Amino acid sequence: MLRHFPRFSRENFPKNLDLVKSVEDIAKSKGVTPAQLAMAWVRHLSGINGNPIVIPIPGATTESRIAENAKEVSLEKQDIEKIDSILSSFEAAGDRYGGPGAQFMNG
Repeated sequence: MLRHFPRFSRENFPKNLDLVKSVEDIAKSKGVTPAQLAMAWVRHLSGINGNPIVIPIPGATTESRIAENAKEVSLEKQDIEKIDSILSSFEAAGDRYGGPGAQFMNG
């Protein structure tokens, strides 16, 4: 299925993995998994700057992974600034959807 999405093409996928590597580096420096870091970031954004209240729901294929992903991780101001900096400077390579699906992207 993913082969039909431009962001997962042979040309674009390696470029988009740069974002994953950046998140992995931050997670490693904090001693947590990338999933734990992502969940903490979503919790941080919940209800601030006009964002709606969001309750991230950890998912996984095993009970132990759900428990792992639900671990509470605290983010310091410098963590948030680093994540925000990475996200603001990263431009995803390739469109989100290609072919017929692209026509439904913007209403």
